[in-house]
Amino acid sequence: MPQAARSRMGRRPHPQDFDAREHLLDVAVALFAERGIANTTVAQIAAASGVTSAMVHYWFQTREKLLDALFEERLVAAFGAIWDPVDPEHDEPLALTQGIVKRMFDVTETMPWLPSLWLREIVNEGGLLRERAFARIPVQKLAAFGQNIARGCASGQLNAQLEPLLLFNSVLALVMLPQATARIWQRLNPRTSFDRATLERHVVALLAQGMSATTAVETNAKAATGATSTARRAKGKPS
Repeated sequence: MPQAARSRMGRRPHPQDFDAREHLLDVAVALFAERGIANTTVAQIAAASGVTSAMVHYWFQTREKLLDALFEERLVAAFGAIWDPVDPEHDEPLALTQGIVKRMFDVTETMPWLPSLWLREIVNEGGLLRERAFARIPVQKLAAFGQNIARGCASGQLNAQLEPLLLFNSVLALVMLPQATARIWQRLNPRTSFDRATLERHVVALLAQGMSATTAVETNAKAATGATSTARRAKGKPS
C-alpha cells in the first residue's frame, strides 16, 4: 500500500471525510432504490461516488455495515420525522391522520428515493431491509393511532365502516405507492402528474371524504334510496 494511503487510513478523519461518508451513503441509497440492494455492487457505488472500492470499505468495512448505517442514519430518521410529533391521546382523528400524511410527504420530498426503496426492500418478500424495519417500527404509536381512530368511529366523528387497524396501511399505500410506481404510470400516460401538490391534494381528499361520518351517512342514504327504487321498478311500481 502506498505511503500516502497508509497515512490517510491511520490519521484522525477531517471534516471533509465526514462529507465523503455522507456522499457515499447518498449515492448508495439512490442506487439501492433504483436497482435493488442485491443488484448493486460496492464497485458500482464507488464508481458512482467517484472513489475507489477501498474507500467504501474504509468507511463501512462490510456490506452489512453499510446497510446498517443506511438504515440507522436515513430510514430511522424518516420514521422519527413521521411519528415523533404524533399525540394519539389528544389529537383529533382527522387532524392526526392529515398530520401524518403531511409529514410523510415532507419526508419523501427530502428523500425522493424512499418510496422505491420501501417497495423493493421492505414490502417485497425477501427485501434486505425488512427485518431492520420490523425492529424499528414504532409499534406503540401505531397501536395508539389505531385506538384513536377506533374512538373516532365509536363516537360518530368518523365513518363507522372504517377498520381502525387498517387505516395506516391505507395511508402508507396512498402516499408511497404512486411515488414508487410513478415512472410506470408516466410511461403509460405522460400527462399524469406526480408532483407533491397534486398527490397530497388527492390523498387528503380521499381520506377526508372516506373518513367523514357525514359522507358515510349520505352515501348510505343514497344507496338505500337506490335500492328501494330498484326494488319498486322490479315490481312494476313507480319509484
